[in-house]
Amino acid sequence: MDKKSVRELFPVTQNLIYFNHAAVGSLSLRAYEAMERHARDQRDRGALHWREWYAEYDRLRASAGRLIGVQPNEIAILKNTSEGLSFVAEGYRWNQGDNVITTALEFPSNYTPWKWLERRGVECRVASLPTVDTLDPLIDNRTRIVSVSSVAFHNGFAADLNAIGELCSRHNVLFCVDAIQSVGALPIDARKSNIAFLAADGHKWMCGPEGAAIFYVAAEHRDRLDVVENGWTNIKRHGSFLECDVDLLPDSRRFEAGSLNTKGIYGLRAALDLLLEIGIEAIGAEVIRITSRLADGLETIGWRVASPRPIASGIIGATPPGVERSLLKWHRMLEENGVVCAPREGMLRFSPHFYNDDAEVDRVVDLLRS
Repeated sequence: MDKKSVRELFPVTQNLIYFNHAAVGSLSLRAYEAMERHARDQRDRGALHWREWYAEYDRLRASAGRLIGVQPNEIAILKNTSEGLSFVAEGYRWNQGDNVITTALEFPSNYTPWKWLERRGVECRVASLPTVDTLDPLIDNRTRIVSVSSVAFHNGFAADLNAIGELCSRHNVLFCVDAIQSVGALPIDARKSNIAFLAADGHKWMCGPEGAAIFYVAAEHRDRLDVVENGWTNIKRHGSFLECDVDLLPDSRRFEAGSLNTKGIYGLRAALDLLLEIGIEAIGAEVIRITSRLADGLETIGWRVASPRPIASGIIGATPPGVERSLLKWHRMLEENGVVCAPREGMLRFSPHFYNDDAEVDRVVDLLRS
C-alpha cells in the first residue's frame, strides 16, 4: 500500500489527526467529488438523468456485494443500520414464547429492537459477550435469531463471526449482524459466516456519507421477513402508478419503500470502489497494525487499554492513569491540538483507519504523555 498516495485522497490528513471513524468517517476526494457531480447535475438538469441515477443504485449494490461476499440482488439500500435491524426485528414472524439473543456489548441499534419485542411476548436474552461459550447456553428450541455486533462500538471487541455462524447453523437459528463497526475496515464474508441478515451504515469505516446504508438479506431467508414499510418503489408497478398491484419485487429491493438518498448513493459507491481498489485484506491488516501500535504506545505511558488483546479491530478504548483529570478534559486537550477521538463508556475511544500513519500515532502518544 502506497500510504502517501492514499493519504492524498483524504484531505482530513492535512488538517487533523483523525481517529474517530467509529463515529463518523472522513470523506475521500472520490466520494466527495461523486456527490458534488450529482448535486451539480441535479442543480443544472433537474431529473433529466434519472436513468443514470437508477443505474448508480445497481452499481452500489454490486460494489457492496463484492465487499461482503454476496450477490447484488441480496443488497437493499437503506438510510441507516437501525432501520435494517428494525426491519428484521419487526418483520420476522414471531410467536409468543419465542426468544432472541443479543449481547451486553451492543449499541442501542442492536439492543432496543430486540427488547421492544417483549411487548409481543418474545423474550430477549442477553449474553455477556458475543462468543460461542456465552451464546450457546442461552439457545434452546424457541430461539429464532442471534444478533451480535461484529465489533463492539466502545472497546473494539471483535466477534468470531465464523464460529458464531456455525453455532447458529448447528441449532437452526438465524444469524443477524450489526456490521457498522467493521465493514470497510475488516474483511467480512457473509456467506462463509452463515449470516442471514446484515446491516451497516456507510458513514463510518466505509468513509461514505450519512444516510446511505447497506442491508443484506440472504436470498434463501428473504421470504421469512414481512416487509414493514410499503411504497412505490418496492412493488411491481407494471408501468403505472394508479391502482397498482401490491406484489413485492422479488429481490432485496422489496425493502426499499420509497425514494433513495441518491447523492449519498453516489458518494458511498465511490467510497466502496476505493476500498475494493486498495483491497479489503490489505486495509484490514493496516488497520490492525496501526491500532496495535497505538495500544502499545498508550500502555507505555501508563494508560489502561480496555480493548482485548490481541487487537482485532480498529477501535481502542483506554483510560488515563490516575483521576486528576476527567476524560472530557483529556478529550478537549486533544481536540485543541488537532486530534479527534471520542469519549465512550468511561473511556477515550480512538478509531484510526488504514490511511492514518505511524507519525500520527506517535504524536497522539506524545501529547498524552506531556
